[in-house]
Amino acid sequence: MAKKDFKVSISTISGGSVFNILKVFRENKIDTGYVPRAATSLAFSLFAEPFRLWEHLRFDHAVNKLEMKEPPVFILGHWRSGTTHLHNVMCEDPNMGYITTYQGVFPELLASGWLFKTFMKSVMPEKRASDNVVLSADFPQEEEFAIGNMNPYGFYNYWFFPKKTKEYYERFVEFKEASDELISRWKNDYERLAKKALIYTGRKRFISKNPPHTGRVRLLLEMFPDARFIHIYRNPVTVFISTKKLVESTLPAVQFQDISNDEMEENILWVYERMMKRYLKDRSLIPKKNLVEIRFEEFEKNTVPELERIYATLGLDGFAAAQPAMKKYLESQKSYEKNRYKIFRPVVDRITNRWKFAMDEWNYSLPENLEITG
Repeated sequence: MAKKDFKVSISTISGGSVFNILKVFRENKIDTGYVPRAATSLAFSLFAEPFRLWEHLRFDHAVNKLEMKEPPVFILGHWRSGTTHLHNVMCEDPNMGYITTYQGVFPELLASGWLFKTFMKSVMPEKRASDNVVLSADFPQEEEFAIGNMNPYGFYNYWFFPKKTKEYYERFVEFKEASDELISRWKNDYERLAKKALIYTGRKRFISKNPPHTGRVRLLLEMFPDARFIHIYRNPVTVFISTKKLVESTLPAVQFQDISNDEMEENILWVYERMMKRYLKDRSLIPKKNLVEIRFEEFEKNTVPELERIYATLGLDGFAAAQPAMKKYLESQKSYEKNRYKIFRPVVDRITNRWKFAMDEWNYSLPENLEITG
């Protein structure tokens, strides 16, 4: 199977169980053009079912026995705010256990990685289409796809059915009107996912980079009262432009329904507004010693001092030992090519109107290198 063909024949939902997929499909309308993708994804999941059974036999005892002795670290921030870069650097610390890209898609197939990872590597692009970041099945990854492939309650189901973005945000980030049973199931599955990451990487402290968690501070504190939080923020205008490019480049590979440009832009504006206002409201719940906020532009210029500040503020040990590996990783990123952005004036006006609260909160104006047309 050629890499270019993978995008039209299978979706990341195939990493979940047949039960999960059928539940999600029953709740949504699959556009006609995506029926073959849906059928192939379902068939792939069905093929993997025996391997999921083996996964439980292989890992359940170890997962149940494991105690997360070190408080986890949660990197918060909207998509395209620098969360990936910060996560990648901190995962160079040999203490930090993380979700890999492979685990992010196939969270219940770790014991069968010899088979499914080989498949993933054969079809995976070398770089992320939205920003040229190098990809690998073993690199650190966010966990929202994994959550949705362990149960039907992942926010990233919106990638498959983008018209339901707002509904999925309310149901699976804010857990609006969610039953106690659903929330309990989500918590149990998430803890299982984190423990498996520690087992899989052989490390002791779980570090998460998952943008939807920015709206889940209350829930995470219920699970991990002494968790550490890092919030990284970036110029909202840049975030909008980059997020739209992310959505435009990712949707064709996973979606089961189409969405208009206007709907896409509205979803981006709405989710950012809802998520960041909730974070600003809930961050006071985090003990001051357990929260550090960093400005992406400052982190980009002074990465090592900012990392040292993070470790010192949060009381994390191991910075001195991890620093050589971190610096080596940073050296490898010096050839990274950044995207240049253009934007229409009416869109800029919508951003600065809807997201004014964030621009005021973090003292941002329009980026100097922004090319505004129209």
